[in-house]
Amino acid sequence: MLAPSFAMAQTPVGSSPASIPRSLPTIVVTATRIPEPAFDVPASITAVQVGNPGDDTPGINASAYLRSVPGVLARDRQNYAQDEQISIRGFGSRATFGVRGVRLYTDGIPATMPDGQGQVSNFDFGGAERIEVLRGPFSALYGNSSGGVIQIFTADGSRPPEVLGNFGGGSYGQWRTDVGARGIYGGFGYNLDLSDFRSDGYRRHSRAKRVNGNAKLDFKLGTGGKLTVVLNTVS
Repeated sequence: MLAPSFAMAQTPVGSSPASIPRSLPTIVVTATRIPEPAFDVPASITAVQVGNPGDDTPGINASAYLRSVPGVLARDRQNYAQDEQISIRGFGSRATFGVRGVRLYTDGIPATMPDGQGQVSNFDFGGAERIEVLRGPFSALYGNSSGGVIQIFTADGSRPPEVLGNFGGGSYGQWRTDVGARGIYGGFGYNLDLSDFRSDGYRRHSRAKRVNGNAKLDFKLGTGGKLTVVLNTVS
């Protein structure tokens, strides 16, 4: 003779839906960057100072500043429509125009388009303080940049305030004018720069004109806080 039996699953005494473990999404916290000596950084990084006293670099092309950086090949194509060719450890050497395989940043703001192409002609060297070049696998911290990262940083306001001007010219109708002002008033600092570059070119249909403008505004907030606003334009 068979006797039917029934079994029912029950929730343990004292448990509730709120006490059942749940999986929470991962939270990533990025710490604030702090200045470190280049020797102590575990990465291949080179900082190039821009605008030092006695610096006679024209400030037109990035290749003039990057030609002494190890592992970097910067070539001026003499074609301002295609921009310069910059490769880091071989990455970017096959780019027909612009810069590929290398991420570009201006004051921490990405200057590389979503398709991976960027142009160093957007850099404003008149108000810049330094250029940092990061080579090797650590460039993955900035995204899909296999070759490396090139960053340009605008100088902070100066005390006392100063007005800067620069003019240079060359053959084939080439000349560049740059004016800037920087200073600090209380908790407000500023660095304004505007440059105008023109060239007739050494052959027909090679005329070029480029106007760069850059503004960096710093506002002191409370104790130890600072708000930085960066505006730039290129045409």
